[in-house]
Amino acid sequence: MAIHFFQSSHFVEIRSKIEQHLFDSVLAIEKSAEIALLSVEQFANAVDRLMDTLEQMYQTPSPKDIHCEKSFPIREGRYRVFFKVMTRLDEDFDITFLDIDDNKQSNLDRFPTHKIITFESDD
Repeated sequence: MAIHFFQSSHFVEIRSKIEQHLFDSVLAIEKSAEIALLSVEQFANAVDRLMDTLEQMYQTPSPKDIHCEKSFPIREGRYRVFFKVMTRLDEDFDITFLDIDDNKQSNLDRFPTHKIITFESDD
């Protein structure tokens, strides 16, 4: 039994926007492209670690795992990745990343009159 990972085009698009936002935000604050790239790498590593975590969690998914969209927080809850687990006829599993939400940006979108910092220096 193997687990296969996929990313929807929407996930890829949103991930790219988040990575660009991280790069631009850090570059504006730190004035260093190297530090800005490091923040993007840390984000990418968090997504990779999520794949490792899901691979361990879904070695034997229950039937209820394949009937709905699920989500998992990364980067200390700053981001939430939405995914779907599907079974194949050969009993392998597909996990498709559907969306990713930047919780801080979402809060700013929902409450635009509230000024919040959208980047933490310890990211």
